[in-house]
Amino acid sequence: MNNDIIKEIKKLKEERNAIIVSHNYQVGEVQDLADIVGDSFALSRHCASVDAEVIVFCGVHFMAESAKILS
Repeated sequence: MNNDIIKEIKKLKEERNAIIVSHNYQVGEVQDLADIVGDSFALSRHCASVDAEVIVFCGVHFMAESAKILS
C-alpha cells in the first residue's frame, strides 16, 4: 500500500478519534492498519468497550450492524 495513503489514514484516525477493526478474512494490508484483528464476535465485543467516535469495521455487513448495536 502507498506510504502516503497509510500516513493519511493514520492522521485521520487520530483527528477523528477513530479505530479500525478488521475481520481475519480481510487482506493483509487492511489487517496491518487495523487496531485489532479477529473474528466477528471478538470484534463486536471490542467495539462495545472502546471510547471511539468513529469505528471503521472491515468485515461482513451484518457484523458491522451488530457492532453498532452493541456500542
